[in-house]
Amino acid sequence: MIEKTLQELIFELRNHTTNSEQLVKTYLSQIERYDGILNAVAELNEEALKTARALDKEAAEKGFRSLLHGIPLLIKDNINTSDSMHTTANSEALSDLITPYEATIVTKLRDAGAIILGKANLSEFAYFMSFDKMPSGYGSRNGQVVSPYHSSIDPLGSSTGSAVAVAANMIPVAIGTETNGSLMAPAYQNSIVSIKPTFGRVSRYGIIPISVYQDTAGPMAKTVADCAILLDIIQGGDPLDPMTQDEPANALSLSDAFKLDVSGRKVGIVTLSGYQYDEEELAILNDAKEHLIKLGIEIEEIAFESHSMPNTKSMLYEFKNGLNNYLESVKGYTKMTSLADIIAYNTAHSEKCLRYGQSILEAAEKTSGDLNDPEYLKIREALLVEANRFETLMKERNLDALISTIWTSYAPIAGNPSICVPAKALVDLKPRSLIFVGKKWDDARLISIAHAYEQATRYRIPPKLD
Repeated sequence: MIEKTLQELIFELRNHTTNSEQLVKTYLSQIERYDGILNAVAELNEEALKTARALDKEAAEKGFRSLLHGIPLLIKDNINTSDSMHTTANSEALSDLITPYEATIVTKLRDAGAIILGKANLSEFAYFMSFDKMPSGYGSRNGQVVSPYHSSIDPLGSSTGSAVAVAANMIPVAIGTETNGSLMAPAYQNSIVSIKPTFGRVSRYGIIPISVYQDTAGPMAKTVADCAILLDIIQGGDPLDPMTQDEPANALSLSDAFKLDVSGRKVGIVTLSGYQYDEEELAILNDAKEHLIKLGIEIEEIAFESHSMPNTKSMLYEFKNGLNNYLESVKGYTKMTSLADIIAYNTAHSEKCLRYGQSILEAAEKTSGDLNDPEYLKIREALLVEANRFETLMKERNLDALISTIWTSYAPIAGNPSICVPAKALVDLKPRSLIFVGKKWDDARLISIAHAYEQATRYRIPPKLD
């Protein structure tokens, strides 16, 4: 199957050269053909074809609800759906959980006419399971996700299945989540695009949590424009998630952000102290500089003195607090009622559940789980002081974005938006992408700059699956 972007599929649906039923059948066929090797899909929605037929009928009689009307997609298997599909975080301990309510973003997708084709595999508990060399993309329920470019490439996580499914053209777009790199890292390794939105732009209600102050869902696709269209649907304040807010009144539209003129914008190309750049990375930064200058963007090269940001200690408190609250919200729909229950279940079923241990779960259980604990507050305050240096740098130097060849903890801890864009054709075993970071709530301008770079370079190539 020739891979197509979301924009191309929208055009075909509007021009009646395909319909939703055909799209669902096509992507189900792709999944059947390749997922036995790649293991990106956790579960399929048995109602998908029925939903597609109903949406085709509605489009013919009443028109399209949104740009996503009739588009199939996958969502990460830590996101609640109120249907027959499970929500497990790729943990055998939660294999009985069919949730009684759905995530706000799922409701938004359904209301827009999108078709939830299924759930995507992830690193167990969003890669917050064990310190003991647990591979990215692995979970006790469904095993290991594999890179579509080469089995020796680490697909990274935790939104591993979402990224692999998009890269392998088993789905046009997908939803992942990030706490500290879980959108950027798998997008980078699988040569696709992802947007981590400004913290608070997208509701986390109905998503199995790690950190109440860092978690966010975000789109994964083959292009920046496709991600922007999907993000525009799932964004928005939610009374069920007190950390969210509606975008500021003067914020630019996301769905059209990629159309914005970027001439006159100012971008900082960042090199981090203590990081050893190889020749290819330096060549990529220089190539980006040349392309952006041709687009009329002013470039400032910045040597940034980066400092350590040990994020695990704060997340241990947040994970215990958030997971116990989440399990309370699904009480009676799974045998697990607390983090302690999950640890005990894994211990009792160690052969399947503890191939790589559960040292992170055990460390989290030992904390108070109290987000007013003075020790926790001290750790979190120190993190924010360092993480906000990117935001301060952009404001002081009047920059619209920062660019790096590596993802860091600055954007996820502080809440800045970031975008991953392929920076080379992946014809070897070394994926390379650029990470674009913007000021908080300036997602639209960041989208426009990342899109301009992507269109000027068009480096991404699909994997050779056959």
